[in-house]
Amino acid sequence: MIIVTMTMYTPDIQSRSGPKYRIIADAIGDDIRNKTLSAGVKLPTHRDLAYRLGVTVGTVTRAYGELQRRGVVGGRVGSGTFVNVTSQSHGVIPAYNDLLHEIVIRSDNHIPEHHPSDGNIDLAMNRPTPGPETEALAVTLAELSQADGLKLLTQYSPPPGIPHHRAAMASFLETVGLECEANDVVLTSGAQHAMAACALGLLKAGDTLLTENLTYPGMTSLAAHLGVRVRPVAMDENGMLPDALETAVRETGARVVYLMPVHQNPTTAVMDMDRLTAIAEIAKRHDLILIEDDVYGFQPQHRNPPLTQLAPDNAVYITGFAKSISPGLRVGCMKMPKALFATLTRTVQITGWMTAPLMGEIATRWITSGVAHDIIAWHRTEMIARNQMAADILQGFDFTAKPESLHMWLELPEGHHADDTIRELKQRSVILAGPESFITPQPTVPRALRLCLGSAPTRDQLRTALLHVRTVLSAEPIQAQALANSMVM
Repeated sequence: MIIVTMTMYTPDIQSRSGPKYRIIADAIGDDIRNKTLSAGVKLPTHRDLAYRLGVTVGTVTRAYGELQRRGVVGGRVGSGTFVNVTSQSHGVIPAYNDLLHEIVIRSDNHIPEHHPSDGNIDLAMNRPTPGPETEALAVTLAELSQADGLKLLTQYSPPPGIPHHRAAMASFLETVGLECEANDVVLTSGAQHAMAACALGLLKAGDTLLTENLTYPGMTSLAAHLGVRVRPVAMDENGMLPDALETAVRETGARVVYLMPVHQNPTTAVMDMDRLTAIAEIAKRHDLILIEDDVYGFQPQHRNPPLTQLAPDNAVYITGFAKSISPGLRVGCMKMPKALFATLTRTVQITGWMTAPLMGEIATRWITSGVAHDIIAWHRTEMIARNQMAADILQGFDFTAKPESLHMWLELPEGHHADDTIRELKQRSVILAGPESFITPQPTVPRALRLCLGSAPTRDQLRTALLHVRTVLSAEPIQAQALANSMVM
């Protein structure tokens, strides 16, 4: 078989409007329909076309994914992307992709009805709103059963992951600006699994781990179990402060830093380019290992490149699908320096042997078909609406938030304390987590609460919960107990 490669092909994207990846997809699609590109032709590599068009590799990856969703091109792992034979003869679009697309482009207001059996509204669990992923999963499992895909259940896979799963994940990471190849990626059973593998591989009892002074409790719990000391590093609205990091490194001799540059948990802080550059330079100068937790990194429509992109030899990048697609899709990954590849692959193996092949296949099909991006876009739109609602209801209170974030960080008014507020809201069937969950060893507990805006199944339930928050925090502190008592009479 002769393969024709259109290495010099460049689609004409002038005079088109809309998202860049769709402009590219539309231009290539038109060239396929008018037979400028013949059936069976191999398209340029992602990197070559990105260079020629002056866009990121991730943009081209997403454009090719959109063309695969439409059924006009197909990807062959390790070989490239080819024009489908059926795309010109009959204009066929696979029913599978067509149905998935219909599921995920439904109205923003169409959210599956779900009412907690205990009557509570949970603002403590940071998760995306239940959306189109449940129906998309049903379609994918049906398609897998027809293609003998469920044979994956009988397989062991290599500890780093099945090769075409790793290739799909590498292309997915490029959409957030992280350049990598399949061989750079190790799959995990979610981001928490990746964090555990990093902790086991990079830290030992007696070591010091540097973190933001408010941070994700999953990492501090890991450190405690390993006998690792946690040293908090001061931060501001742009994340960890470079000067404070320099001081902490000098005082402790620590070599591992855990941080979240995008939608930091719990404060929502986001590192700008100056901060990212400064932290990367410190890591290089002191030979630090940065554990970059980017689990919220797919939420923003526009973002800076990952910290790992600026310091690839000094950083381990972690992400997963729990916050961007669904907590039940337990697929995550790490991208690390080659010097750490064997060590971290071994810790993945001893903590779980491998990512479940079926989970990996679902994630791969959603990535390559474009469904993953559509689901992420659905959640992004939903969170923009929810954040606007929260800003309207809590107008006048001090809080930090980002338009697409799953959570916000609410400062308590003078005289109000976290424990009392949580207790009063619980009597109103609103559940919150205390700020002590996020503190590192430091003398004071912040007078603030994290509100998780995605966990309420419907916007109406979220509105009810936020109105209760406003009522409790608007009351004079001396009236707080009376308010609580009135709710149980």
